[in-house]
Amino acid sequence: MTAATIAKLLLVPLAVWLASLAARKWGHSVSGYLGGFPLIGGPITLFLAIDLGPAFAAGSALVTLAVVAGQAAHLTTFSRAGRAWGPIPGLLAGWTAFAVAAAGIAMLPLGPAMALALAAGGLLFATKVLPRPKGAVALPAIPPVELWLRLAAALLLAAAILLGASTLGPVVSGILLSMPVTGSIMPPFTLALYGEDALARLLRGFVTGLTGFSAFFAVIAVALVPLGIVAAFGLATLAALIAVTFASRRAGASRRS
Repeated sequence: MTAATIAKLLLVPLAVWLASLAARKWGHSVSGYLGGFPLIGGPITLFLAIDLGPAFAAGSALVTLAVVAGQAAHLTTFSRAGRAWGPIPGLLAGWTAFAVAAAGIAMLPLGPAMALALAAGGLLFATKVLPRPKGAVALPAIPPVELWLRLAAALLLAAAILLGASTLGPVVSGILLSMPVTGSIMPPFTLALYGEDALARLLRGFVTGLTGFSAFFAVIAVALVPLGIVAAFGLATLAALIAVTFASRRAGASRRS
């Protein structure tokens, strides 16, 4: 393994670590925003574009965008099953929902419009069915074991995709990029340590973050080949920031109304 590959792998958990520090400072909602944001998928897709070419990365991004609907299924299923049965059964139910959704989406003849419609529909559904938080904002004291799990999961996912992408192909790579990595670590710990209201705040934050995730991969899917790596990733990052800003303001207005 070259020094460049090691550096790429380490950049991904570094982004997750920085997001965790921000969550500790600003609370469960911000933790959700950053958990849904493309902090893992963005850098990995950049490395795919550099190593395997823009066409491969754009094809992978198209699948990643569509499978946001699977992430929404995971979040809504975990919310209901986790509150009813506990964190571990809830996580298993959430993963089942994601797997079913991802498998179905992988068989569709995806284009940019269909992928964006699937992502938007999934997030809209999650917004409608997830419970709303009622209590005051609490700052999460992230347990060391949770932080290490986040970092390890991010590193393993990055290694699986970056080292195996040429064999896996763009469809499987795209599904892996949309896997709910932080969404499988943060919600169970939040439910167990802070309760249902904190979970509701976190999951709604995830939905807000996933609007940025969706905007990012939508731009990459359509702009990477014609515009090139630098312009496309710059535009995608800007689109993600605008989408999250807009969605967070709408969420704040909804809570006040």
